[in-house]
Amino acid sequence: MLPEWDQKYSINNPKIDLQHQKLFELAAKVEEFSDRSIYQIELKKIIADFFNYIKIHFQDEETYMHEINYPYLSQHKLMHKQITHSMIKLIQNIKSTNDLKEKLYTIVNSWLIEHILQHDAMIEYWRKNTHEKNQKNNSDKEETIKPRIFSYQCQCEGRIHKISYEIHLKIQYSKAKFKCKKCLTDLVYCKDLTEN
Repeated sequence: MLPEWDQKYSINNPKIDLQHQKLFELAAKVEEFSDRSIYQIELKKIIADFFNYIKIHFQDEETYMHEINYPYLSQHKLMHKQITHSMIKLIQNIKSTNDLKEKLYTIVNSWLIEHILQHDAMIEYWRKNTHEKNQKNNSDKEETIKPRIFSYQCQCEGRIHKISYEIHLKIQYSKAKFKCKKCLTDLVYCKDLTEN
């Protein structure tokens, strides 16, 4: 079941937060459609609505990140392109209504909602911990902040690797492989163990 919008997902930008709320509503519609019969025309309409809305949202979000000098803007843009590309591919490769419902649900759940909960949340994390402190201090140099840590596992029993956000982005979106130096297996992301 997809999560519902909650204030804890806020990035403290009213325009972006309102758009995120709308995306959660559209995601709920997709989830509702996945559990019942639906005509392909209805499904195509929700896909078109979703696609048009995310294009506007991504542009607004990228503008906001640029305004606050977000250091991961280029990586975030790449994620947006990947989500958009997945939506285009989905629309082009419709085989059946059920196939379309299943693929759309996967994209909404694993791409869009996860993107908002994980990566868009990093925008606020950075703004709150770096940008605002620099504004208050009227300082030109960046303050050192506690970086967000992402947990990865290998095949070593009980071993957890602590990975920076920058390396996490490389693994998740640049298809870079990082291996454990001890067991030589690829590191696998552990959502439940990641620290905020």
